[in-house]
Amino acid sequence: MAEEGDLVDDAYGSRAEAELPFDITIRSDTTSEELTDILAEERDFLHYIGHIDDDGFRCTDGRLDASQIEDVGVDAFFLNACQSYEQGTALVEAGAIGGIVTVRNVANLGAVKIGRAVAQLLNSGFPLRPALDIARDESIIGCHYIVVGDGGLSIVQPMSGTPYLGDIEQTGEKYKLSLDLFGASPGMGGVFSPHLAGVSEYYLASGSITELVVTGDELDSFLHNENFPVRRNSWLEWSNELSAEHL
Repeated sequence: MAEEGDLVDDAYGSRAEAELPFDITIRSDTTSEELTDILAEERDFLHYIGHIDDDGFRCTDGRLDASQIEDVGVDAFFLNACQSYEQGTALVEAGAIGGIVTVRNVANLGAVKIGRAVAQLLNSGFPLRPALDIARDESIIGCHYIVVGDGGLSIVQPMSGTPYLGDIEQTGEKYKLSLDLFGASPGMGGVFSPHLAGVSEYYLASGSITELVVTGDELDSFLHNENFPVRRNSWLEWSNELSAEHL
């Protein structure tokens, strides 16, 4: 759990300090009263790492059952603990908009991988459900995670306006780039245009853009213009760690 805490702290703070649209507060070893206060305060997002059982959240002085909380100020949450579904559902019923929970026990190593991926994706502007859909592939236990409440909720605005997942395939001396778009509100008619030389078309901010053919230099420029997730060989990577030369 401590490992996940370090990883998600890095993930949520991975944007340049001037670009961070939120303040980050870390609390550990909370009492039931302290956790009650945290859940009651107005805040955009809570990432909980710890233990949950049939009696509720395990605190330093006992258990906190979310069903006993009358009013929750947290908008969105991720309860990365074993069998957190009941507690997450109670948070939604008490006023939260949506969150990610587990329906079974989750192994620590797998939970760390899922937790890190979800943190990175949420920090890049992905809504709850798309973030989880992508992060599930990081571990065999991904199927034990579901969304409760509104899965279309985003906690930050992506730099491009629309979060996207990339796929890259080398074809000779050029590269074929595909993008899956995950607009937070597809019903609002949003549009998206990739920041690529020679591309002037606009696309609906949901669905896929396929077969964009680019040179190595054009790909490198796109990869480093904005940090976004890339699926390579079934694993999730990030564009700022990639280059055309090393694909």
